[in-house]
Amino acid sequence: MASSAERRRRAGGVRAALIGWLLFSLEGGEVRGGGPAPTPQVSVSAPTALGVSGRHFVDPAGRVVILRGVNLAGDSKVPPFHPRVGPEDLDRAEALGFNVIRLLFVWEAFEPSPGVYNESYLAAELALAVEAGRRGMSTIVDLHQDGFSRFASKGAGDGFPAWAISPRATPRKPDNGPETRHWPLRVALDPTTHRSFADFYDDLGGVRSRYLRMLDRVAAAFSAVPGVIGYDPINEPWGHERRELAPLYRDAAAVIHASHPGAILFLEGHAVTNTGVQTRLPRPEDGPVSYAPHYYNPTTLVLKRWHGLTATMDNAFRHMRATSIAWNAPLFLGEFGMDARVIGCGAYVDEVYDRLDAELASGAQWNLTPGWTPALKDGWNGEDFTILDPSGRLRPNFSPRPYPRATAGLPLSFRFRRGRPGSAPSTVEFSWHHRPELGETELFLPSSLFPPGSPVELLPADPLAAVSSRWDPARQLLVIHSDRPTPILARLRGRP
Repeated sequence: MASSAERRRRAGGVRAALIGWLLFSLEGGEVRGGGPAPTPQVSVSAPTALGVSGRHFVDPAGRVVILRGVNLAGDSKVPPFHPRVGPEDLDRAEALGFNVIRLLFVWEAFEPSPGVYNESYLAAELALAVEAGRRGMSTIVDLHQDGFSRFASKGAGDGFPAWAISPRATPRKPDNGPETRHWPLRVALDPTTHRSFADFYDDLGGVRSRYLRMLDRVAAAFSAVPGVIGYDPINEPWGHERRELAPLYRDAAAVIHASHPGAILFLEGHAVTNTGVQTRLPRPEDGPVSYAPHYYNPTTLVLKRWHGLTATMDNAFRHMRATSIAWNAPLFLGEFGMDARVIGCGAYVDEVYDRLDAELASGAQWNLTPGWTPALKDGWNGEDFTILDPSGRLRPNFSPRPYPRATAGLPLSFRFRRGRPGSAPSTVEFSWHHRPELGETELFLPSSLFPPGSPVELLPADPLAAVSSRWDPARQLLVIHSDRPTPILARLRGRP
């Protein structure tokens, strides 16, 4: 692990860097050993850092922030790895109301050989975080893997480099084409995958130690980027939650916080919790943390049709809520969404968002892949989850929604009902206990549903409170102020 002086030197080097110099480029470059690649300077404007207070994310003013965003990007799991995301794609994400991106970071891309670091890959990832920040979007760095490696899970995985495969296993030739669409079965049944995870947790060959050194390097670099709020140390992991995963998270937290103090850890349990199974992962002892599970309804994926039965989904959210309460930590649903070919995918995704609203929880939908093609879809194992087509048009698996972006006080309840064309209008009801010393409350209201000037009713519990609102059309916000602390109910009526 690097010394504190080395960490400061790295962070200082990146602060002094033009981390946009390779913005969206695909050129390669490798550096052996310790030092970061030198780069020129840039000025950066970005969202303020977020913290954690109990079960809420909070901004520096103390307002409760709800994060709604998207994962970037499906095709960055495979070569050439560099995120094929341009400024116009981030503009579109901002226009949809997103205030966070979950940015995939692939170990294989960064350290293709032991101790050999691809600094151009790191620079491109940093540049994307900078550009997201310029648009007011925070970044969560997701150390991504599925099924350990492209060389495991019968060739259908991603994440870990080939040299991390267990010496007791047989590496496979990568095959992430459309014919591997049943990749979860390959993950579950492949001995190479499970031997590699077991040896990783045991640090056989020093792989776990190298992972932590890599994580140290990544955190030191991203710590210099305003708007990077935290890290998901390992996506959808396999392994015993208490004996293997919890110690890994403990060590990862120590490494991350040594390089990036105050960073939030977004932690998830074993990959099977993606189906709604209750996690047994204990809460880490130190540092800010968010419980960050994933959720995909397996029946809907298998049948390729949303059946409209919500009992399984309701049970999954009960489990998530229980862990969030037990940890006294915010709930951030790190992945959810649906294949755009599934019948009723839009209604299914709305059901998930309705439950996030009911929990006043945050989340990032899977995914936005600007490099989508009709043949390869998202570019990995035949998945087709991207929410926009390459021209920027909405696909059936996402529709913009309102949400309380920042609450000056304590949010109590939020409910959105989407209107029906030709009949009922879209409506919002939001209640919160307002604290004027924290500033103003901001509701994101997509202009396609709630044009500026839509009817607003503000009902304070204190009849002496002077409550006012104003529209911010450029940001699609309704901004609300009160001169007194009081519970407030806001009602809005928009278009069908």
